[in-house]
This record gives sequence, structure tokens and C-alpha cells, in this order.
Amino acid sequence: MLDNAKIANIARQVATANLSSSAAVTDVTTSPYADSEGRDALRITIVLSPIQGTNIEGEAVLDTLVQIQEQLQAAGEDRFPLIEYEAENEAVGDT
Repeated sequence: MLDNAKIANIARQVATANLSSSAAVTDVTTSPYADSEGRDALRITIVLSPIQGTNIEGEAVLDTLVQIQEQLQAAGEDRFPLIEYEAENEAVGDT
């Protein structure tokens, strides 16, 4: 398992690459959680600029999810990532 700092770094790099044309990534937080079957998983919250973050497109969101999962697995992290988005204290969508 990777530590939270490494997970956040991977998620930030991927989110910035995929969302930078429509949103500014201002923060990424991670925490462990259990999925609906009790397995260890990850909760990753990507915080976006409130002005730019309201216009993210579905394809960019999907690419971000897939690439975060792929890069985490390549780094040795097997827990499934649940990706959430927030805009300065307001939830704008979950994946």
C-alpha cells in the first residue's frame, strides 16, 4: 500500500493533466475507507477552483478516474479509488 502523500501526488498529477483546460486543481486529499463489501479502498477528493471547476466535461472526468486507477496499480496500490470532486467546500460531482 502506498502512503497518502504518494497517492495524493499521483492523483494531483493526473487530475491536473486531464482537467487543466477547464478546471484548476487546488488540492487533493486522500483517506482510506471500506467499500460496500468491506474491502479496503481509497477515497480521493480533488478540489477545484470554484470559478473554473464548474465546467468539467465527462470525458475528462472518466480519463482522470481510469488513469488514477492505472497509475496507482502500477505503483503497487491495489485498493480501488473512489474519486470525488469539490469546489471550495461545495460538492460538484462524484464519480
